[in-house]
Amino acid sequence: MRKHICIAILLSMIFSFRGSASVQAEILPAHGEGQIGYEAVVLCESLTVRQERSTSSKTIKTLHYGDRFAVQDTWDGWASCFTSDDVDAGRTGWVNSDYIIINPAWYRSDEATPVYAWNDTMAPKVALLSKDTTLPILKDEGEWLIVSLRGATGWIYKNAADRLTTGTAEMIQTISNLERAELTTPKGTYSLSDEASLRWIEENFSIAQPIVSAGCPFDATLTLYATDGRTITLQMATDSCRTFRTEDGSFFHYGNGDEALRLYDSTSGISEAFWQLFGLTNTYEGIYGS
Repeated sequence: MRKHICIAILLSMIFSFRGSASVQAEILPAHGEGQIGYEAVVLCESLTVRQERSTSSKTIKTLHYGDRFAVQDTWDGWASCFTSDDVDAGRTGWVNSDYIIINPAWYRSDEATPVYAWNDTMAPKVALLSKDTTLPILKDEGEWLIVSLRGATGWIYKNAADRLTTGTAEMIQTISNLERAELTTPKGTYSLSDEASLRWIEENFSIAQPIVSAGCPFDATLTLYATDGRTITLQMATDSCRTFRTEDGSFFHYGNGDEALRLYDSTSGISEAFWQLFGLTNTYEGIYGS
């Protein structure tokens, strides 16, 4: 974020530190695509929503640090936004995308949590978060998280449970070099080994985005076999959702939502394409039998 963003407010978050370096916490996955776009969060003290993509355009509204809104599109440093969940009450406009984060994951502290100036527990502590403080995650650096602090940034050391979540995300991102896929449904088991279909799975599953939860039925098991001996097991949503669940209970949307809309006219179309790889339809009869 640009240096001229005010960081003076960070001083109000500086406290004396007591406690251990590694703390219990919760990392909330990004929400994914909603009905009117992706969730975005304001990172600076105030952000002007303008009618057009220009700093001289008419002001529609002013947003403040931590405000959440929906982003529908980005273009040349600007983000098209919808400022209310109420479609009838909300207004569309444009904001400078340098001052927001789109579709972030969130860090929520379970107890007093130190925030460091850089990724070292011997670094100066710039803040002490109270219990249940929730901050947007700017970047995941393995053992460390970079979080937003009202116009500044800070580093939080992750505990073992948090790092396991990162491991799951990395496992998804490295889905590649598949030699076979096997899908087990209530109706039967189906195998896939042709290169084009396996590449489709690699391309659409490796870009899967974590979501908070899903109320889908997960009655099918997809097992992916890689050429290096790795085996990945996923539970597939057996309805129109483009969703799978990993063994540790994390939920993901596979494929690109915007691309699905372009190619299939709906995000559920990419789910239909997945089932068709195995010669199935994602209907009750197609998955569960008559």
